[in-house]
Amino acid sequence: MSSGRVDAERVARVTVSLRGWERDPQRSLCAQSAAILDVAGVGVALLSGGQPMGSVCASDTVTGKVEEVQYTLGEGPAVDACHEREPVLAPDLAEVTGRWPGFCNGALAAGIRAASGFPLLVGAICIGSLNLYQTAPGPLREEQHADALAVAHVVGRMVLGWQSLAPAGEVAWQLEQVPSHRASVHQATGMIAAQTRATIDDALSLLRAYAFAESRSISDVAGDVVGRRLRFGEGGPLIDLA
Repeated sequence: MSSGRVDAERVARVTVSLRGWERDPQRSLCAQSAAILDVAGVGVALLSGGQPMGSVCASDTVTGKVEEVQYTLGEGPAVDACHEREPVLAPDLAEVTGRWPGFCNGALAAGIRAASGFPLLVGAICIGSLNLYQTAPGPLREEQHADALAVAHVVGRMVLGWQSLAPAGEVAWQLEQVPSHRASVHQATGMIAAQTRATIDDALSLLRAYAFAESRSISDVAGDVVGRRLRFGEGGPLIDLA
């Protein structure tokens, strides 16, 4: 398996292949990355303040669903890749035991058998992850692994490039492609923290736990909290105000 070093020649080739695709980041950037890497699906997720923001793009509908599972549960290769700042590989999700149980179940149910997360690193800072999905179990080939490092390198700098051209105080229009309902998660987390007198991290955990228990996406539950249809009682059960 290739090392964690990014090969300059591969970076140059990937840069040419991805040029122009940033104009439609919601779908085509990830679709082209999937083609380069010869995998079933690719997602790009962003990280801000140590918290996931969700996917900026997904190559296809199935990938979008699996990305949402990781975002809802806060677990999976993408999450760990961001925290560990190195690739996290799961060549057979059916064989994973004791790690990411909710993510593995959700991914397998969607037909995904293998997943990998590659951090988007700019120096020592991680701004997100490049997430690879395969419908058949098996490790990435050495060429795929090396190319994934190159794609992650290019995409990370592409994201920073988008933001550098944005007007002061505004988010780059490409990053606004992150579904707007993600903002409701942050708002709901703050409301839950106030309702339960918990920390923000603990409030987010409560939100995720409820979403998982109810088999709902975290975004849907957050919408209910923000819309005051759902309230977290202080130290007690959830109260449905609908």
